[in-house]
Amino acid sequence: MATEDEIREVKRRHSAELLKLPGVCGVGVEKGESGDFVIALHLASDSVEVEAQLPKQIEGYTVKLIRSGPFRKLPESKKNSQATS
Repeated sequence: MATEDEIREVKRRHSAELLKLPGVCGVGVEKGESGDFVIALHLASDSVEVEAQLPKQIEGYTVKLIRSGPFRKLPESKKNSQATS
């Protein structure tokens, strides 16, 4: 079982390459259902064609696909109000 630091290092090495793949809008590290750390790929849509092109593992670590939709930058007014909440 990989430590969080080990899988974060794998994520760091591959993030730039993964973010260039069609449909990938974010890369993270999460705990999977079994309690092991996994590399999480956040997807902008639920396209089966896009999913078929994505890796199932990276350096032996499981890749979890998350259909999150595209990320959007918060307007400055929202950032400021959330910081004071």
